[in-house]
Amino acid sequence: MNMNEYQELLRYSIPNATIGDEPGYRYILDHYPTPLALREMTEDERISLCQGSTTLTAFFAAVQLGELLARAHPAVEGYAYSSMELGQAMIDHFTGDEQESVCVAFTNVHNEIIKFKRMFIGGCSECVLYPDQIFKQALRCSASGLVMIHNHPSGDVKPSAQDLAFAKRLEQGGHLLGIQVLDFMIVGHDCYYSWREQQH
Repeated sequence: MNMNEYQELLRYSIPNATIGDEPGYRYILDHYPTPLALREMTEDERISLCQGSTTLTAFFAAVQLGELLARAHPAVEGYAYSSMELGQAMIDHFTGDEQESVCVAFTNVHNEIIKFKRMFIGGCSECVLYPDQIFKQALRCSASGLVMIHNHPSGDVKPSAQDLAFAKRLEQGGHLLGIQVLDFMIVGHDCYYSWREQQH
């Protein structure tokens, strides 16, 4: 955040508040000239400034809420430590599905799954894939990696030429965005295919 943004946000957030004889935003800029200085304000200082002002009380509550949001981390929904473990879990997940669909496990730097989402649903034998939607979701949840999993209702997990081409495109797109494609998996009735395992 640059200084102009900081000044404008203060002016917008507390336009009518006053501290002493000064406009509130001007007082804060004079005494806490940077976002870091405002963040390091003590609780006693906040209480002193907020006395008698519901506007300033709401403003500092919003600042504290922002601090909490900045420290928040997504809940861990599972792990993508090995293709074998994830493959077995996905066999159970897709059991009974008669339509081809695509799920994506988004991971943090520790390969912990922070979001698992069914992205697309197709017919009995095909599913239209949109890489941009996958990466948009990855960026939205601040993922550092992803595993794409889709099922073949026929039970045959052999990848088609289109499957392999899409996996390569996904890997290239992830490289450009700094998001690692950890694996590209196909799940059948009682077995799975792992693109990553086949490369090793």
